Amino acid sequence: MGKSKYIIQFGGLPIGLHEFEFEVNDTFFSNIENSEIQSGEIDITATLTKQNHLLQMHFNFEGTVKVDCDRCLKQFDFPIEGEENLVIKHGNPDESNDEILVIEEGSEEFDVSQYLYEYIILAIPARRVPCELDEKEFICDYETLDKLNSLTSESDESETDANKNPLWDQLNKLKKFNKN
Repeated sequence: MGKSKYIIQFGGLPIGLHEFEFEVNDTFFSNIENSEIQSGEIDITATLTKQNHLLQMHFNFEGTVKVDCDRCLKQFDFPIEGEENLVIKHGNPDESNDEILVIEEGSEEFDVSQYLYEYIILAIPARRVPCELDEKEFICDYETLDKLNSLTSESDESETDANKNPLWDQLNKLKKFNKN
């Protein structure tokens, strides 16, 4: 993938606050393998606080990502924003977790691209139905909804046919008998 523009070089920085700005766009998402998001425009401001043996990063991000509506499958730009913190220290990289990035002793840079991706993904809600948020701005694809509803109603009819099976009638009688 080459040299990433999401690498922060802290080796020559003096102790104190340092600010970095990143733009996350379609190219960023295309470089992530099996990315849930294919398109988006997000501005990220990262504030690095460098101390003697510890680095702290505070990320602020805001923008939009293109996702599919859960109801009608129409693509739309979903607005996201958020804040996240990350602590970076030297040591054994196997000890890294969600909030603490452990880098090898002597390292003078680290790549934040994976963390940026995870923060963006976590900012997107699990249920994505934009017309519930703003019916004037987001309009569902009614043609697709009608097709989905027709498929659902056909499966409902087949379920009612299964309920007319005489074997089920006997079991339903037993259920009613047990309730009394």
